[in-house]
Amino acid sequence: MALIEVLKSFGLSEYEARALIALISKGTLTAKEVSEMSRIPRTSVYDVMDSLVSKGLVESFGKPRKFKALSAGEIISILSRRVNENINILQKELPKLETEEIDVIRVYRGEVVLEKFKELVNSAREEIVGVLSYIPESVAEILKNAKCRLILISSNASKIKNAETYEFRKKEEVAKGFKKFCHGLFIFDNQRTMSIFLNGTQIAIVSESSALIEFSRMVIEPVIEFMKLNSK
Repeated sequence: MALIEVLKSFGLSEYEARALIALISKGTLTAKEVSEMSRIPRTSVYDVMDSLVSKGLVESFGKPRKFKALSAGEIISILSRRVNENINILQKELPKLETEEIDVIRVYRGEVVLEKFKELVNSAREEIVGVLSYIPESVAEILKNAKCRLILISSNASKIKNAETYEFRKKEEVAKGFKKFCHGLFIFDNQRTMSIFLNGTQIAIVSESSALIEFSRMVIEPVIEFMKLNSK
């Protein structure tokens, strides 16, 4: 019966739900009558009725004891109030248990930049995707040792033979300008990102933030698609 399942969802046992339905439908009953009508074992019926009384849903009186349920409206009101009380407790206490996720962003400077870049390249096992203005020899030597799929877009990407490469179309004077700096963005195994700046002062920003990874993919993937279309 659907009504029994609903009452059970409010914390009543199967027997308690059956007994309550019998009392609401028939009025005042003895424990024996409740047992017979709701098919609750006689050995259990008093425990069931005492539990309903303690929950404030049933009244007990007389000798021999008789039982009467509150009105349907009163029962609904009591159960609704208890549900609201439980929701209030959840709203207050659950957030206290929640662990705040902190997006850690690390900044590297100087010689450590290429050391960290080498570490990320060597540890990648699935895919490295990168967009760079220009690949200097120091970066190229590291990328050549990648042990996974490597996708690169750069003004001189073809110098990395083991990679899927796409090159910017450029005039010769622009190409010379590219060689003066190296700015780029990498994604490693879709788990970490690295923004790299090698222009005099070497700086890199590394993060495992899922939001930054998603943002980086939104930046890089359209560029790759555009380069693929224009390379055909």
